Amino acid sequence: VLCAILAVVGWVVAIGKLLYLNRISRSNAAFLERWEDVSSDLTVLDQEDENSIKTLGGTASGKAQKLMKHSPLYHIYHLGSEEVQKRLQNVRQISLSSTQKYAKGLSGRSIQAIKATLHGGLVREVQKLNDKLVFLTIGIAGGPYLGLLGTVIGVMITFAVIAKSGQVEVNSIAPGIAGALLATVAGLAVAIPALFAYSYLSTRIKDVVSSIETFIDEFIAKMAEHHKETN
Repeated sequence: VLCAILAVVGWVVAIGKLLYLNRISRSNAAFLERWEDVSSDLTVLDQEDENSIKTLGGTASGKAQKLMKHSPLYHIYHLGSEEVQKRLQNVRQISLSSTQKYAKGLSGRSIQAIKATLHGGLVREVQKLNDKLVFLTIGIAGGPYLGLLGTVIGVMITFAVIAKSGQVEVNSIAPGIAGALLATVAGLAVAIPALFAYSYLSTRIKDVVSSIETFIDEFIAKMAEHHKETN
């Protein structure tokens, strides 16, 4: 019964995570298609308007936004763009309220702060991606042990029955031993599919994380170049 529960939970988690990763892949592809156009001319994001960030400067319609909301890259982009807008607004306000001249654009400290914020967003996205995978690891590690436990208990019961009856016959031992070994088969039937599913999903998740890290570096480089300090 325990092995059956582990198997059901493992399959539900694996299928749910696979559908989630497929949705992320489609969302990332939709976002990158629009980001390639926007990244060549970031002036469309300079408007002091929250809607400009959400729509990537008006390049994403409502339907596209609905698709991209599942994209970790879009979440990181949105987080970074908001940080850039806040710092640029602070510089403008200080410049307007003071006679002292301040450098326009993003300073080195601002770039580092934005990068730290984006890496914080990366950690949260990784947590979402790895959510519930622990049930697969429980199936991988716990399934064989549960099966072994069932086999040991079954063998103990079989020998206890033999000792009580005082008769040792193959026909009386074989059914008990076969039933005991069935528990081991059940444990392996839980662990082996869970192992394959976990390996595949982990590879997919690593690819998503690598794409996020690459995007963060690209985003920081383009923003630093576009909003470089000028006197």
